[in-house]
This record gives sequence, C-alpha cells and structure tokens, in this order.
Amino acid sequence: MTARARAAHLLALVLATSAQAQTAGPSPAPDHMPKPGMTAPEMAGRAANRFPQPVRVGDLAGRLLLQPEEAQPVLARVTGLVRGADGGPALVVRLDGTLGLGWLGLRWVDWRGFGSRSVAVPAEAVAVLGEHVALMGLTPERLHALPTFTPGSAPEIPPDETIRLGIVRPFH
Repeated sequence: MTARARAAHLLALVLATSAQAQTAGPSPAPDHMPKPGMTAPEMAGRAANRFPQPVRVGDLAGRLLLQPEEAQPVLARVTGLVRGADGGPALVVRLDGTLGLGWLGLRWVDWRGFGSRSVAVPAEAVAVLGEHVALMGLTPERLHALPTFTPGSAPEIPPDETIRLGIVRPFH
C-alpha cells in the first residue's frame, strides 16, 4: 500500500469517527408531535395554528387515523362524528385489536369487531392529512386510554354538515 493510499484511508477513518461523535444521542421530537399530557386549551391553541378548513362530515367517515411520524402507523378508523360534552365536534374512531401479532409486523388488523372498541376524539386533537386524518393532540397511549364510546350517548352530527379541521403536511 502506498503512502498516498494510507493517508487517504487515515483521512476517511478520522472523518467517519468525527461524524459518528456528532450524531450520538436521541434527536428531539419534532414540533408537530403531540406532547404528553396536553390539556384541551393547549390542543385548541395548536389546532387554530393548523389553518382550519371546511370539511363535510360525511367525507370523514371511513378515513384512517394515522400517528404523526414518518412511518405513519394506522391507529384507528373514523366511523362518525358526534357533539362532545362541550358542544364541539368529536370524531368517533374504532380501535381494532391485533391479538398480539405485533411481532409479525401487523400493526392494525380489521377483525370485524372482534376485540375492537370505539372512542370519541376531540376535533382539536386531529388534522386532515390528504385522504387520511392525523392524530395531532394526543399520544397513541392517551388515545387508547380514552373511555369507550357508547353509541347513542351523544348526538350525531349529520353527514351533510360542515365542520372546520386543521390541515397538516406529510411527516416525511
């Protein structure tokens, strides 16, 4: 090996080692990620900054609820909208069970109701992401901790009514 080749290898080794030292440690969470323990006023303030747009209620049913990260895992499916306790809109979403198949790479499985339950998510906690809906104000853990929604316990919003939801850009 020539002296020039050794010098090139040494330079590459030094650059690779310094690059590894600069990237060590976890990166901070992006600003669009939900903060653990956000209150309703905090969610409403962040939702107002997402440029709320008119959306027909009937167009939201059937959309997937995604987690706001690059891989965009599916968390639930929107089944309808109701008026929440505060009078504002809330999305009723169906959380499906996976029967412990996460180790196979199955994150969301439609079991046709087996192991599923519905929860009501405040409209301030979501945003429109193209043909999907993104969970912006709650962490997935808080979503799963929401109480089970009982059909008929809140007035439904008619499908032809229009509400305002924020919009977000893709996370990648």
